[in-house]
Amino acid sequence: MSIPLCSILIATRNRPNILAETFDRLREKGFGDYPMWIYDDASEDADAIARVVATWPGAQLRRGDTQRGQAHGRNVLFHTCGTPYAICLDDDQYFIEEGNLKEYLMADRTPAAYAAVSFQCRAKKDGRLDRPADQPSGLTTWFMGGCVLFHIPTILAIGGYRDWWVYGYEEPELAARLFKAGHRIWYESSILIEHNQWYNPSERRDYGEYDFLYARNAILLTSMNYPLLMGLPLGMARSIRRALYLRRNYERKLWGFFCGIAMTFTRWTERTPMSWEAAREWMRLNRA
Repeated sequence: MSIPLCSILIATRNRPNILAETFDRLREKGFGDYPMWIYDDASEDADAIARVVATWPGAQLRRGDTQRGQAHGRNVLFHTCGTPYAICLDDDQYFIEEGNLKEYLMADRTPAAYAAVSFQCRAKKDGRLDRPADQPSGLTTWFMGGCVLFHIPTILAIGGYRDWWVYGYEEPELAARLFKAGHRIWYESSILIEHNQWYNPSERRDYGEYDFLYARNAILLTSMNYPLLMGLPLGMARSIRRALYLRRNYERKLWGFFCGIAMTFTRWTERTPMSWEAAREWMRLNRA
């Protein structure tokens, strides 16, 4: 029996019914033979998640005892899945078009191959696309954490997601470190994912936590990866702009703002700043 090249990795919390629908849609599209790895981020009804996972033959479940976010959960799965490639999906995402996916699953990988391959994503509720419909395949600077193929050894070589990040700007933060390390990200327009996003009270979403983390991580995104005199002011400005855009939870946002500044220095030894030249180039590429 040959060793599979690719697993499907999904981090989830409190959404067994949505996860079950995702499983159904993946099987319909021919992905039933892929190894499935699930990280349950301390769901309040862990048995419900486990029952859904058991419906996928051979699926593996890892569970956190405390909620730590999808950045940590995906890192856990990177380390345990045992395949060189991984398709990362959110628990409410599944394939509509497989496209040229298999072309990127190479047993004999070249050093110049892509660290990540980003997919097109369409919202089920209104048909909105993440990228323009006519955008061709090509090099890109970004991906969504639930809509991407990773080469796991490359991702782990730069440390994966920052384990303490929880969520909020974790994808552009990882992309910046990939760029600094000389790796490339590709967008493949032929692969289409559908985002079955809807909310219900059972998810117990904490919007105070959400606003705190985005206010904090908006600063850390650049203060951890750019020269300090460039990155810290840029991050502070981004945090303030976002706080004013969503008019809620101002106290939590203010606390996140100050935590982002403080953590820049308490996590100083973990900073991975680019040179001034590289940071300017990365900003130029993102604007383009």
